[in-house]
Amino acid sequence: MSGHLARREVELKKELAQKTLELSESVAQQAATSEILRVIASSPADPQAILDALAENAARLCEANDALIYKVTDGLLKGVANYGPLPGQRGEGPPTMDRGTIPGRAVIDRQTVHIHDLAAVPRQDLRATLSRTLGARTVLATPLMREGHPLGVIQIRRTEVRPFSERQIALLKTFADQAVIAIENVRLLREIQEKSRQLEGANSRLQELDRLKSDFVANVSHELRTPLTAIKGAVDLVLREMAGPLTEKQRHYLKRVGSNTQYLGGLINDLLDLSKIESGKSEVKSNRVSLDGLVHEVVETLRPVATEKEIALDATISAPSILVWADRDKINQVLMNLIGNAIKFTPAQGRVAVSVAKDGKESVQVSVSDSGPGIPPDEKEMIFDKFYQIAQMGDVKPKGTGLGLAICKALVELHGGRIWVESQANSGSIFYFTLPLAGAANPEWLANPDTNVS
Repeated sequence: MSGHLARREVELKKELAQKTLELSESVAQQAATSEILRVIASSPADPQAILDALAENAARLCEANDALIYKVTDGLLKGVANYGPLPGQRGEGPPTMDRGTIPGRAVIDRQTVHIHDLAAVPRQDLRATLSRTLGARTVLATPLMREGHPLGVIQIRRTEVRPFSERQIALLKTFADQAVIAIENVRLLREIQEKSRQLEGANSRLQELDRLKSDFVANVSHELRTPLTAIKGAVDLVLREMAGPLTEKQRHYLKRVGSNTQYLGGLINDLLDLSKIESGKSEVKSNRVSLDGLVHEVVETLRPVATEKEIALDATISAPSILVWADRDKINQVLMNLIGNAIKFTPAQGRVAVSVAKDGKESVQVSVSDSGPGIPPDEKEMIFDKFYQIAQMGDVKPKGTGLGLAICKALVELHGGRIWVESQANSGSIFYFTLPLAGAANPEWLANPDTNVS
């Protein structure tokens, strides 16, 4: 009985020693993996430190005499890291990329190669003369795989005949995966840097083209103004019969010329305004402006147009004497455009309403609503783009430059505000924009009433 207990005690001690050894190895492996991942995270652009750490830990934790890492470069295997060289290894060159070498076979076959005893392998089957000369007996090589494509190989060797365990083979594969991460990090980082350089170059070219376009538009617009003014003046003189009496037919055609001249003049003015804004030459002279007074002024200016179309035009101000920091002329331009558009796209018997209300303690919100056909949901984000026009709004085909809303957006943003729209098909639209209150803590560029923003 005592003999049985003694044997059982010996077995338990062996099991405990084995479990302790396995636990110690597991802790060491986790520590090594954590350290390598830390190096990967801290030095993504420098793979050498990572590959050196991998080679060292592969040799140490797999109880090998040395470890070598090769990378596939231009169809050849190039050594990139090594640890614990075998005696005389300094003269060892890189292996060839064929199945006659252990690293080459691992790469070509895309699988791990485990040679238990190199001396027992026929020379015609595997050329490993140099490894045999250096005293290597057991060799393990695993490819570095990325999406089925070999990037290189990691190899470990022993000078004694002692095959590597399943745990050590699995561990070497883990190190191979980490080597792939290091190599891929560098590749991806270089690709990102190259793409960034390309994008910077493309962006610079686009900015230059945009500047040239703005200059061209501004110059052409200025050049068009002079002959257009002359045409308008001549038409006005002829219509006033300064050159003699006109027939009804002549008067009709001249009025059409005058109308188109006026339209063309508006287009040129829009192009010049946009060109100034884009080139940073648009000056914003901020002052305390009575917004309710300005709104009423614009509404009364456009009321005859609304009346002619049988559209009700109303303005509601939530509080009297709302003062904002603004360039009066530029906000007048914004209001004229938004209210004018609302009248243009609202059918007869419709309604356009303008309201002004404080939006918190620092800004005021202006809204312009209409009972028109509304804006399709997929076009709401594009209507503030230059030259963009909705192809069909109900039964009304828009006529204009497609620049008005883009100019409104730019002018509002120059004042530190924002502009947006809410709309549903067949339910009208509401355009909103905000401006800073004069009593608020004003932005630095608004502190001086004669500030020029460029």
